[in-house]
Order: sequence, then C-alpha cells, then structure tokens
Amino acid sequence: MATELLAEQTVSEQRITERVKRFTLTLTVCFIVGINALFLLGLWGSGLDLDRLFAEREFFDPVHDVCLRMAWYKPVGEKDPVRLCKEWINLGDPSGKVHQNWKDMVIVKGADGKVYAQEGAGDGRLIGLVVFVIALVAGGMWLQRHLIARYRSRLGAAAGKNQ
Repeated sequence: MATELLAEQTVSEQRITERVKRFTLTLTVCFIVGINALFLLGLWGSGLDLDRLFAEREFFDPVHDVCLRMAWYKPVGEKDPVRLCKEWINLGDPSGKVHQNWKDMVIVKGADGKVYAQEGAGDGRLIGLVVFVIALVAGGMWLQRHLIARYRSRLGAAAGKNQ
C-alpha cells in the first residue's frame, strides 16, 4: 500500500515537473519575443540614429582630403573666429561623397595655440535607452520567476486536491 502511494506521488511529481518545464520553455520563448519587440519599440520611440551615433567622426585632413568650402568658426572662450574647412572630399573614399563637419562639433583653442575639434555633449537618449533595456531585462526575469513559482504552486495544490 505504501509503495503504491509512493509510486503515485513520484508519477504525479514527474508530471508536474514536465508541465513546469514545458511552461518555462514556452514562457521563455514568449518573453524573448516580447522583450525584443519592446526593445525595438523603445529604440524607435527614442529616435536614436545608431548609424550616426556609432559612426567614426571624420575631420578634415589636408594630406588625404580636398577642401570644397570654408567657414568661420568661433572657438570657445575666444573672441576672434578662425577659418576652417566645412566640406571636403576624401580622396581615399571611392564613393566621392562630400564629408561635412558635424553640427554639434565644438571648436576649442588649445594651450599650444592650435585649434581642436571636440564632440558636443550627448542629449542623454542613449543613457535613457540603456536604462530602459536594463529595466526590461530585470522586470522580465522577475516576472518569469514569479509566474513559474505561481504555476508550480497551483499545480501542486491541484495535485493535492486530486489525491
């Protein structure tokens, strides 16, 4: 009698374990698809241009480039503007694309008297997107654990009522 009861419990526990594994796999796949969809929606909603964000900044190099247009730029902290190349063609670029200075480029005059270009400050959207992704992953992990534990306890309660 005790052996039959023990065998029934093991079969019941095996069924519960199999159902929990199946539920976990289904939930994982759904979360992967859902969280990726939310990430892409957040990326689209932020308006970030990743090509521009991670592109290598190009500056005029008189050895490899031909200047097409000059412009006056005022270095930070200086009262006299300096004339710099605004548009140029890179001789090593087979596409012949006209390269331009970035709009957020800041011109500064160094201690040695030379003029340098600095990147402008970002607008914080990338940091906001990273925080959003971290929140999505953390929230998804917590929700998955919570749902699996809840499912397991309900299956256990249902198995206890059936006996």
